[in-house]
Amino acid sequence: MPVTPGDALTYQAQLLIRAHNDGHPDVAVLLRGHGLASASDEEIPGSGLSLERAHALVAKEHGFRDWDEVLRNGSSAIDARFEAAVEAVIHGELGDLQRLLDEAPYLAHARSSYPHHSTLLHHCSANGIEHTRQWQSPASAPDIARALLDAGADPDATCNVYNGGASTTPLCLLVSSGPPAVAGVQDALVEVLCKGGARPDGVDGYRPLWSAIIFCYARAAERLVACGASVDNLIFAAATGNLHLVRSYVAAGREQMAMAASAQRFGPDGPALEPDHMLEYALIYASGHARVAVVEFLLSQRPDLTVKGNRECETTALCG
Repeated sequence: MPVTPGDALTYQAQLLIRAHNDGHPDVAVLLRGHGLASASDEEIPGSGLSLERAHALVAKEHGFRDWDEVLRNGSSAIDARFEAAVEAVIHGELGDLQRLLDEAPYLAHARSSYPHHSTLLHHCSANGIEHTRQWQSPASAPDIARALLDAGADPDATCNVYNGGASTTPLCLLVSSGPPAVAGVQDALVEVLCKGGARPDGVDGYRPLWSAIIFCYARAAERLVACGASVDNLIFAAATGNLHLVRSYVAAGREQMAMAASAQRFGPDGPALEPDHMLEYALIYASGHARVAVVEFLLSQRPDLTVKGNRECETTALCG
């Protein structure tokens, strides 16, 4: 008999209540991560966890708005093979994944039964999926991604995480994801994806590089450029440490600095950049990415050090 999302999440809710009663600290992390707890981590284990609250937590963990939405999807079946393949991906079990792909080639293109509808390749990015499946990246993640691409996975597939769209390709999710960076595999994964057909400039132009820069993943940004991403504005040149190109943009004047399509906003979807402050924005990102030579040069151009970026972690060049 097929297992539905309701069946699987009902069982998970029961396990969650048991873990809470046993004082498992990860329950507090999950509750807070989904906005379902305001108490401290020390206080949460001492409070009760009702079945209703557990239902709400596992629903949100899997991308449903609430438990009612889980029940409305009661007729859909969970693909046990796909779920087994996901476990192989997130735990770095290349042999198990290869066996599953050999037995069921469709898995390379299959999608999750849960609302994010991510492919197996998306799971390599450890971003936007269930929290319990994106806490770490295995050392073998590049080999896992390569196996999926060799099996025919779409390197530029989008999914429904973060409201969907062009920012949800495996590459875009990867270069804004913490676990692969912490594991030291992010830049290698960038190369595997790009060599496997992912467009280094993204499906709509310059999104991956902006993402890597905004989230301060310097090595990922460098690898994107090495794989062909366009460095067509002063900020990109500064953040990736290209002093020669930075000098060229500055010599061309402030008007030229702001002409590229990629230089109109903080990232493809952020607020507008002020053309008169491109020098200052470049300094902020160069500082954030520790591009010392670029920072020294930009400081010689007498920038306004009170200009702020778009994110709290950027603030001003003095704080970057």
